[in-house]
Amino acid sequence: MRSRWRFPLAVALLASSLLAGCATSSAATDFVASGPPAPLPRGGVLTDASVEDFEAILVGARGRPVVVNVWASWCPPCRSEAPLLERAANDFEGEVVFIGVASRDRRGAAEGFMDRYELSYPNLLDTSGDIRSALGMRAFPTTYVFDRDGRIIAADVGGVSEQTLAAQLEDSLGS
Repeated sequence: MRSRWRFPLAVALLASSLLAGCATSSAATDFVASGPPAPLPRGGVLTDASVEDFEAILVGARGRPVVVNVWASWCPPCRSEAPLLERAANDFEGEVVFIGVASRDRRGAAEGFMDRYELSYPNLLDTSGDIRSALGMRAFPTTYVFDRDGRIIAADVGGVSEQTLAAQLEDSLGS
C-alpha cells in the first residue's frame, strides 16, 4: 500500500521544486530601455503608456534602482503582493523607483485595484500588451528589479515575497 504512493508523491515533489525554481530568476531577459529620458508620471494615478513611453521612463530613472511590478486587478497573487510593494515603495522612497504596470486589464478595474491597495507610486496602463511582451513576461504578477544602469537583475514570477524583494533591493543599492 505504501509503495503505491511513492511514485505520485515523487512526481508531485519534483513538479513543485521545478515550479519553485521557475518562480524566481536572477537574470530575466535581455531587455534594456533605450531612447530619450522622460520623467516619472505622477504617483497614485494610472497613466496610459506605450512601450516607448515605458522605456523613456526607465531611461529617465537611470542612476537609481527600479522595481517594475506587472499586475492585473483580476490576479489573486497580485492582490496579495500589492500591500508589500506599497510598503517597500514607502520604505525605499528616494532610493528606489517603483513603477506598476497594469496589463490585460480594463482601466476602471485597474483604478479600483489602485484605490483598494492605496498604491502611491506611478502606475502605467499597458493596453496593447507591448510592455509585457518587451519584458518577456510569462505570468501574472511578475516583479522586475533593474539596477542603476537599467539592466534587469531579477525577475520574480508569480509573486514576490517581502524577504526576496528586500534582499534584491539591498543588492541593487550596493551596486
